[in-house]
This record gives sequence, C-alpha cells and structure tokens, in this order.
Amino acid sequence: MFESKKIKIMDLGNKIKIRQAELEDIPQILEVERAAWGKERAATTEMFKSRIKTFPEGTLVALIGNKIVGVVVTEIVNYDLDKNSFSWYEITDNGFIKKSHNSKGDTLYGVDLSVHPFYQNKGVGKKLMEAVGRLVIKYNLKRGALGARIPQYHKYAEKIKVENYIQIKDKNEKESPPDPELIFYQNLGLKIVKVIPNYFKDSESLNYGVLLVWENPFYNKWYRGIAAKFFKV
Repeated sequence: MFESKKIKIMDLGNKIKIRQAELEDIPQILEVERAAWGKERAATTEMFKSRIKTFPEGTLVALIGNKIVGVVVTEIVNYDLDKNSFSWYEITDNGFIKKSHNSKGDTLYGVDLSVHPFYQNKGVGKKLMEAVGRLVIKYNLKRGALGARIPQYHKYAEKIKVENYIQIKDKNEKESPPDPELIFYQNLGLKIVKVIPNYFKDSESLNYGVLLVWENPFYNKWYRGIAAKFFKV
C-alpha cells in the first residue's frame, strides 16, 4: 500500500542514498513502517523477512546518513491491464510475496512505499520511486505498476463518483481538489488506468485502490541481458 503525506519542508536532494535492503535492516524498517502507518497497519517482521528472501533486489531503503527513513517493496508479476483487477491481498500474497512473485513475469508491482512522517515531502519517496523505475529498466520489464490510495476521497464521496474523482487535476475544481496521492505518482510519470474496488481495507479511500502504470520506454524482449548490464540500482 502506498502513501505520501504532505508536509512543507525542503527537498534533501543528493543527501538521500538508496540501496538494497538487508535482513539486518528490518528493525529500522519497522520503525519507519510503524511511524508511517501505525502499529495496526504496518507490515511485520515476518513479512519483511519473506519479501527480502523472496526477491532481494525488490526491497530498497532510503538513508540519510546511516538512518533509514524510507522503504519501498516490489515484486515481479504477470499483469493483464485489461483483464486483471487484483486486490492488494491477492497480488502480494497478503504482503509476503512468496507465492505471488514470479521472476518470469512482465510487470514490477509496488507492494509498499513507506516514508517516516518527518521526512515525507523531502524527496525521499521520489528517490525511491526513481530507483524502482531503474529496476523496471534493469530487468527489461514491460512496465511498473501499483495500486495507490486515494486518502482524501472519503471527504467528497457523497457528491462525486470515484471514477470522476480520480481524473481531477485542477486545484480550483469546485467539487473536489485533486487527491495528493494521485498527483504524487502522476508527477513521476505514472498514468491512471482504472479504479479497483475492495483493493485494501482503508476507510479514508473507502477501500478503493487506483491502478497506476509506468510503461518502460526501453522495453525490448530481445535485449533483457543487455539492459541489465547498463542500468544499476
């Protein structure tokens, strides 16, 4: 599940370092998870052990100095954009990815993006997502995809349908301003594909998820090996 809360603070730019997560990082990762999501919704130690062991390259951490301030988790799956509308639980093996990760798949799927509240909107989420884009290119996958929250929708649900809500981009729109979560991902180049009802238990989003996709402009099924040599996370 993905979130980026709005705080007016400066971008730390090149002070943020991204690297592959290790099992030894889990205690710090859990601190970030719990700060971002609360204890009830945060991923567990067992989930992160399973994620890192199943697809080591797919879990990345953001550091400022030696402190982990953000984490992103991905997996590789097959995803038919026209036919599939998986819930988060289905597409991620309930967050463990052991049964859902498929190294022969065509899509890098976002399982979790968490940034410590103090560091949100300092560029940490952006840096992590850029690293995810490099993973898509490295593994020569067709696309990156994720199911985003729409945490402001509960405020406007009585007067606007969700299908219309996700298309709002004008801050001066009378019915509702655009959702900051969707704007965050759209600013990174992801495109809205569709609404997924009952995506995740999330009262703010009324359990809706929004499928967003970034198509890999470098994708070529014949040159998977070559791409891996030139693009490093």
